[in-house]
Amino acid sequence: MSPAYTVDSKALLKILLHAAKHPSHSVNGVLLGSVAAATGEPGSPRESAAQPAVTIVDAIPLFHSFLSLAPALEAALFQVDTYARQRGCEVVGYYHANERLTDLELGPVARKIADRIQQRNQHACALLVDNAKLGSFVQQKSQDVLQLWTREGGARGWSRAGGGSGGGSGSSARLQAAAGAAPLFMGMHGEGRHTRLHDFDDHLNDLSIDWINADLV
Repeated sequence: MSPAYTVDSKALLKILLHAAKHPSHSVNGVLLGSVAAATGEPGSPRESAAQPAVTIVDAIPLFHSFLSLAPALEAALFQVDTYARQRGCEVVGYYHANERLTDLELGPVARKIADRIQQRNQHACALLVDNAKLGSFVQQKSQDVLQLWTREGGARGWSRAGGGSGGGSGSSARLQAAAGAAPLFMGMHGEGRHTRLHDFDDHLNDLSIDWINADLV
């Protein structure tokens, strides 16, 4: 069974603030959290039907310029792994926001990076900011602003939950995002807090910059 994914408000807000800081660029980052194993009696039907639960508690912003620069990506992932272990969590996914509002797909570069993360954690997911739903989100008409993508093995590759990719059937994974994030995001945006978010790109230009953004949200 596909895992069930939950996104805490801290992670969701940092993803959106990263996208808001660089509205004319694609942005990406990694997701931190934990994986709870499926429960049930060993060998029982309940065990086979149970779903692992992935909780996403934080988002670490990586890039807004050269998203696929391999040496920088490897350096960032190494440091994120160390940071996650120190806090008792792990890298559980990848997030991406496309540059163009009409682009609603997890593109080749995003899939390649997500593959690197999924190779380390079989339950890792990819979250894509759904540009078509941003308007409804900021107007507080909908909480649904992220697409969930999972890789369920074989030739299927990455599939969007609830809808297929490239004509295929969609992933059966489920995503639950924190409620009440829209007014929090609009309040932080109004304060200009998105301008205080820094990613690994910024850190490469100034090593004193805190790209973890521990106190931003």
